[in-house]
Amino acid sequence: MKDFLKKVLAGFVIGVGAIIPGFSGGILAVSMGLYKPTVDAITGFFKAPKKNFKFLFPLAIGGAIGFILFMFLLDRLFEDFRTAVIAVFVGLVIGSCPALMRECLEKGYKKSYPVWSVMGFVLAFTLVILGLVTNAGAPRELTPMLCMISGAIIMSGVLLPGVSISFVLLILGVYENFLAVFTAPPKLFFAARAAGEGLWGSVKAGLATAPFMLWGLLGMVLIAVPVLLLVRKVIDRHHGPAYFTIFGVVIATTIGCMLQETVSLANDPDFVFVWWKALIWAALLAAGALFSLLTEKFMRYNEKEEITAEGQ
Repeated sequence: MKDFLKKVLAGFVIGVGAIIPGFSGGILAVSMGLYKPTVDAITGFFKAPKKNFKFLFPLAIGGAIGFILFMFLLDRLFEDFRTAVIAVFVGLVIGSCPALMRECLEKGYKKSYPVWSVMGFVLAFTLVILGLVTNAGAPRELTPMLCMISGAIIMSGVLLPGVSISFVLLILGVYENFLAVFTAPPKLFFAARAAGEGLWGSVKAGLATAPFMLWGLLGMVLIAVPVLLLVRKVIDRHHGPAYFTIFGVVIATTIGCMLQETVSLANDPDFVFVWWKALIWAALLAAGALFSLLTEKFMRYNEKEEITAEGQ
């Protein structure tokens, strides 16, 4: 039971890392020593289904709880404190960069590796600029296909160690609307009840976003195993180039996120700049970076303690 609860808690942390842009569910799994066993359990599930199910089930429970709880929390925070929340997210990414660089250098260094970072940066930043030109930082209206792509991106954020790919949803301008797909049903249900709708009418109102939700879940499911297999093969064979490319993408998307939010504020007719707001945003960014650094340090310390305990 103790091992079961520890895995539930670990899954909870990974689920939170998946939904929070700036955190990486994958790198959290690596820090807890769960990434490789989880990849092996999913990709080789039918080789030992009973054993793999026993390993994955508590992780899935914890991951779902963390993912859903923080989805509702972030939906509320984005509604009232969007720029402040994004400042924290950017700080989390900046604070995770040293850990990502350690992962880049884990299997050595070659002079050609920075070239991969440059290519990753150029590719990602080109997409950022295209997104700004076509969307000017405004939220995009969701379509079934965009929902499916968003679900796939979220799941990739869980499976790809070292980078929060859910951060990409902010760049695409779909993060808030994608959260709303999953958080809207209870709001719509209670709003219909308050308006005097019957039970069936309230249920129908609550299910208004169900088709989009299903498309998002379909994207998550369809992408899981292919991404795991691809990531496992690429990282095993080309660890340095893969992680240096990821590092370039992380830097580009971080700059892009700040640029997009600046454009969004500039286009908001109700926004009035005051110095104390900028000071608060800077403090939140610093707090996010510090929290990310301390979390990663704690994870590494915990990993060392477990290795020491196993060796005794």
